[in-house]
Amino acid sequence: MKILIQIPRFISRKRVRRSIAGLLFLCILIGVGWALSHRQAPHFEEKNTMPVNGSISGSLNDSGIEVSTEIMQKELHGENYFVDYRLRRDRTRQEEKTMLTAILNSNVEKTKAEAQQKWLELTSRISKEDEIENLLRIKGFQDGVVDISPSSVNIIIFAASLSPHEISVIQDITMRVADVRIDRINISVRK
Repeated sequence: MKILIQIPRFISRKRVRRSIAGLLFLCILIGVGWALSHRQAPHFEEKNTMPVNGSISGSLNDSGIEVSTEIMQKELHGENYFVDYRLRRDRTRQEEKTMLTAILNSNVEKTKAEAQQKWLELTSRISKEDEIENLLRIKGFQDGVVDISPSSVNIIIFAASLSPHEISVIQDITMRVADVRIDRINISVRK
């Protein structure tokens, strides 16, 4: 037994099929959303736990393999500070690039042109920061990070202190590469 539904003439079969497909897609989306929102977090059995920043030594398993584990706490001084700073800076740059890429793919020409300009500014800033950091290493500074903003250039050098000559070298490199006035250069030290 077939069920026939009579469709008014002003509604085409294509329109009905599209509507049914759309409703089906919507139901699937709602179902997936509901399933994801009501998903239980996996339960992990706790074995051989230790406090944060603690350490244990000895056999953790029955296979005869001696295991020694130490949890390191985050250090934000010395060389680790510079590594962490670069990681955070790279993450921020990647987020900026992701947002700009989405705007560059838009169809609005004015927005697209602004995004292209910001992309060029970002890549220019990245290039200048890297060049200054490399030139500072060439001049004998152990490490340093550079952050160029529209209003200033901030430089942090890995050192206990800086001599007037070293400050002058840093300022000269920065003025030449970043094309900024000396009063817009901020130099700090970090040991």
